[in-house]
Amino acid sequence: MSFTKKELTKGFLFDLGREREELRTDATRYFEDKTSVTGSFNLSSTLWNLKDYMQEELLFSFDIGPYAGFGNWIDSSKVANNEADENLYGIRTSLNAAYLNRYYYDPKNYTILDVSLWGRYDLYQQNLDGTSIDSLGEVTPIDESDLKSKFRFGFNAKAGWGYGRLSPMNHLMTAHYLLEKYYPGRIFSDYEIARFAQIIADIKNNREVQTPHIAEKEMELVSGFVNKTLLLESVGAMGEDWVYGEFDPRYEGKRFELGPFFQYYNREPDFIYGGFMQFDWHKYQNVKRNRNFSAGITYSRYKKPEESVDDSEDEDEYIKLGADISHRDWLLCNVDLGWSYYANLKSQFDFGVKYVPGLELNAFKDVGPLSHNVIPYLAYYTQLNSKARVRFDFAWRFTDGERFVTPGPNFSLAIYRSQY
Repeated sequence: MSFTKKELTKGFLFDLGREREELRTDATRYFEDKTSVTGSFNLSSTLWNLKDYMQEELLFSFDIGPYAGFGNWIDSSKVANNEADENLYGIRTSLNAAYLNRYYYDPKNYTILDVSLWGRYDLYQQNLDGTSIDSLGEVTPIDESDLKSKFRFGFNAKAGWGYGRLSPMNHLMTAHYLLEKYYPGRIFSDYEIARFAQIIADIKNNREVQTPHIAEKEMELVSGFVNKTLLLESVGAMGEDWVYGEFDPRYEGKRFELGPFFQYYNREPDFIYGGFMQFDWHKYQNVKRNRNFSAGITYSRYKKPEESVDDSEDEDEYIKLGADISHRDWLLCNVDLGWSYYANLKSQFDFGVKYVPGLELNAFKDVGPLSHNVIPYLAYYTQLNSKARVRFDFAWRFTDGERFVTPGPNFSLAIYRSQY
């Protein structure tokens, strides 16, 4: 069954999490590790267009708002080693865009194209309190306050081949829920439920985001089907639930996909490339529950000059003289087992756990230890009325190091209005 939905949202987003950034060269090291808090006004536009022959998603999002953080700061070189406690506050703006397309050339086989880009600009007041140790061992205090700015951007892309299908179950869920609630004791066949779900799909898929839909007119079509096809008396109270059920796609099925990918980021490592394999299995258990499982493996690689370059040598000249380009590569796995519980047509609970092991390969010359990372998570989404929404997400990252996953909490709360 097809699922088409265009949604415009505006509201407020609160984020709390840990951020980490490090840049190393032969002679310098810059390191930041901080807990950050962001409160922003968000504008976003989302499109889901899930058809038999194609499944595509399109997202645009813009955020602006106050930003604050505290943590550790290091800026060291051969001249001096500077370490300080850092706190900052300012304004953060971000822009995100993403497009995903799965094109089916038969019922099961498809090609995949997934591209996204993002940018973030921070303007903030940075306060440092620490010490500086120069090359002679002399210690001087650091007590600085300065206005700083930071611009970060990136681009991700992957393509490949896939087999299988995840089919949206939202309209079938809505049909089943309404019939069970408003006609208790009546047993409906799978065919009757599917026919009702198709009527719901026709109504919702034909909505235009620029033209507000009228629930009363849509209920007239629903009542007409119930009267003429199911030979039942329409129940006016059904309209109270009709304005809900506006979840993101809820899936049923299995799929496997693989292919190459690359990422660009305007900090080292600036260009990462590799390959991925991904398996997804979503089980529609009943109106109330979904079981979701996914497992993926990515092989990532980037190259940088050997760190043994002498200060007096030009790096390009060093490479011409026969120096190798060292390849840094790693394997990362992501296993996610979760459940979704739908208390009614307006609320959804998600909970589960992710296991993220990682392995440094170091150009296959010096394989590092296996890193274990466990991330339990939970989420809650509810529709306060036909327009207002609340979304809550929380996760805690337990790690045995910081090579692949930054440990600590991650929390977000969104309160917004939706036009769809």
